[in-house]
Amino acid sequence: MKVYTNKFPIGRTGPLLALILLLSLLVACGDSTGTAVPAATTTQAVVTTQAATTAPQAATTQAGSGTTAAAATPASGNRQAVTLALSYIPDVQFAPYYVAQDKGYFSQEGLEVTFQHGTIDNMMALVGQGKIGFALASGDEVIQARAGGIPVKTVATQYQKYPVALASLKGKGITTPASLKGKTIGIPGQFGSTYIGFKALLAAGKLTEEDVKVVTIGFTQREALSQSKVDGAMVYSMNEPVQLARAGVALDILEVSGINNLASVGLITSENTISTNPQVVQKMTRAVQRGIRDTLANPDAAFDSTVKVAPDAMGTNPDLQRQVLKETLKFMVSDSVKGQPYGYTDPKLWQSSQQFLLETKLIRTQVDPATAFTNEFIKAEEGKY
Repeated sequence: MKVYTNKFPIGRTGPLLALILLLSLLVACGDSTGTAVPAATTTQAVVTTQAATTAPQAATTQAGSGTTAAAATPASGNRQAVTLALSYIPDVQFAPYYVAQDKGYFSQEGLEVTFQHGTIDNMMALVGQGKIGFALASGDEVIQARAGGIPVKTVATQYQKYPVALASLKGKGITTPASLKGKTIGIPGQFGSTYIGFKALLAAGKLTEEDVKVVTIGFTQREALSQSKVDGAMVYSMNEPVQLARAGVALDILEVSGINNLASVGLITSENTISTNPQVVQKMTRAVQRGIRDTLANPDAAFDSTVKVAPDAMGTNPDLQRQVLKETLKFMVSDSVKGQPYGYTDPKLWQSSQQFLLETKLIRTQVDPATAFTNEFIKAEEGKY
């Protein structure tokens, strides 16, 4: 049974694909701790954080307004200016990029990287056109964008496991996908990684949305669960479960990655940038590999780099954010890429993700997964998982 209450409206209405492409990172709404959720996504209204600066300065942009930088523009000191669009707000989940900034990995490559946070209308299209040089986006988003004719490609993968789960109160008996039947499940909305993860769980349980009571709760999962307004809610694995556990709420966690691991968040750029300026893509990717390596090796130092570059990422509870970062690391590694270089993209994962999106009608056009990512810029000399 679908009960999309829209009680907590958080964005524009429109076709499902447009919502998925535009709204998946408006994830911090309603999160009083300041903890954002994983970047699986691409919509951003621009808050620009200059390299290694302080609190961001809000400046909402409309689609195609031309305020975003191209992939490689001349910058001061003979360095190339590069825009990297992250997510809604500064957050510890972006530690590898903040580490690369703090440790000078970008500057050593001759790059002057500017981070952008917030929402940008038509994000995927702007990256595809080269108006935004680089961004973070989930693999399922990249496949959907390519199915819609947008020429974007993942060049490095950060999350090797899909960081979305169904959290339910102990005693509700939601421990398998089939056990969702007849339960009241809260979702932020019909968009983004939480919705795609929800569809994956339903498919694994041979269920449809008519078999459960679906309630749109916006990004109020903690409140909805702790107040027993729902039996379970779709959450980001390193976010709400950490917060609820610290509050003493006992949960069962059903990880999507343990049931149907989907292609997740990575560094994306346009096909045109790859073909016309492969040098800057190589430089960005190499610096990101180093950031991933250092974050995995020393999360405490990575946290320190994060709050130095983006102080707002500390939130109101630094200890909580430090724990969130350590939980995040669990999704940056996987047995499937053991022995591969940092940032490697697993081709098998993209094949199965494309098949899932087709079967669930989240895309209508088949996409060759091999065209949606490349490992050509991933170098083994930067270290291996």
